[in-house]
Amino acid sequence: MNFNNILDLYSLDKKTVLFKHVDSNELLPFANNIEKFRSEIQKRYENDEHLIEVLTLLKKVFFKLAGSLVPYNKVVTKDIENQIISKFMQIKNSYPELFSKVVIQIAKSFKQVIEVTNNNLSDYICKYINSRAQVGLKIAIVTKRAISVEERLIINNELKSFLKISYFTENSFRKDIKIFDEIIYVGNPIYFGEYVKNTFKGRTVTFISYDIFKNSLSPKKIFEEIDKKGVYSTIFENITFGEPVERKSNITLEQTELLNIAVSKFIEEQRITIEVNTQDAVEACIVYLENERFLFAPKDSKIRVFSPNEKRKFIKQLNFKDIEEDDYIVIRNERDTKLIAEVADQDVLKANAKKFRLLQNDWKDKLRYNVKQKGIRKVSKILINKYNINTASLASLRSWCNEESICPTELPKILKAIKYDENKIKETYETMKVIQQAHRKAGRIISQKLMSELSNGILKELQEKGFYTFMSKEFNGASFNIERIVSIDSSIHLIAPYNLMKPMNID
Repeated sequence: MNFNNILDLYSLDKKTVLFKHVDSNELLPFANNIEKFRSEIQKRYENDEHLIEVLTLLKKVFFKLAGSLVPYNKVVTKDIENQIISKFMQIKNSYPELFSKVVIQIAKSFKQVIEVTNNNLSDYICKYINSRAQVGLKIAIVTKRAISVEERLIINNELKSFLKISYFTENSFRKDIKIFDEIIYVGNPIYFGEYVKNTFKGRTVTFISYDIFKNSLSPKKIFEEIDKKGVYSTIFENITFGEPVERKSNITLEQTELLNIAVSKFIEEQRITIEVNTQDAVEACIVYLENERFLFAPKDSKIRVFSPNEKRKFIKQLNFKDIEEDDYIVIRNERDTKLIAEVADQDVLKANAKKFRLLQNDWKDKLRYNVKQKGIRKVSKILINKYNINTASLASLRSWCNEESICPTELPKILKAIKYDENKIKETYETMKVIQQAHRKAGRIISQKLMSELSNGILKELQEKGFYTFMSKEFNGASFNIERIVSIDSSIHLIAPYNLMKPMNID
């Protein structure tokens, strides 16, 4: 770590924070019409579920347009466009009054937007940076989500050639200790987190947003509720704030709610699926990733972590409970459990693998059969009351039925309950201990092999995108992602095994 960079932050004698609005002549009518649609559903259609689904789709499309830097006519795919048209036709047939009053106006404004061959936001950003350009100027462009290769090309091609631009997602910028001459946040302060409101790592910090949104910042005195006289804060010393700019619209569209809707919808779908196959469910927590994505991680699992600042062991396995925000996790783009089993079989168990796995599958299949026949609650009660298996809770029973669990603490009692004789109990229990050790060793082998393929050189791409994808030569071209954790929700949800450790987005 370069401590001079940290000191540079405190040596900035003067800082200026500016707020700039971009004309949204095409987007504004679309936003206003979506707001009318929302209001109409709320007032006259008692929050009809079908109409709310259409509203959610329109919001997603609006924020996709508002957050993009490519020409508007390239933002929305043909599939999404056809999906919207299909929804409009359904409303025309089922809600003719709503269609003629509001939806037809949405359709017209949507058509106008997606026919535009430029992008006002990227045009403004380039013009603004060029107007301030000087040789040697250090400039950072910070976006909430990672910008695409196409977006970066558009920006770089329009900027003066001598400028050197660093790109960051919001979270990576928060962790970076360098300071800049100019920082451009693409969005208003509300769109970003609290960090941007009290840490200014540039001589000039500019928030650029569409005029649909309010763009301002009110300095808040730190600790003023605790002690008005005894606390002295220097956070906003020597900072000049530019004039705030008011928005042109009173829309109440919120982007954060779209992610919550997507997560809730997915959890509900899982609940319905698991009601049919309850023994397959795994207790998992929600992990939120960069770029409005999320995954479900088993609460008792081990997670592989990439730590670029640790030279000797920059890939290691941690218990899920020890994972923190801003950690980089390494995920195979197929199930990681499958990879561990493959490596354990090939590199550790070798000739014994087939025989040992048959023993593992045999006791699990018998337990699953009992659960399917009698129901998970009844089996749990029988195991606890009749066989004194104190650990046989519903959660444990689900775990024993899936492939995550290999050798439960009370396995000999479980085997006795499914009518194994003493010899088979001993053989199976000893074998499961060997498989469990093989899996632990396989986890270490995977980490070591991945370390041989990765280096700190990927850090720049991680800063810009919030994730990094690579194909592993060590594992026959298997695809892995390195993902930054934005936050963790520790509440427990029952999730099907095939949906674990699988990054999903709001679409």
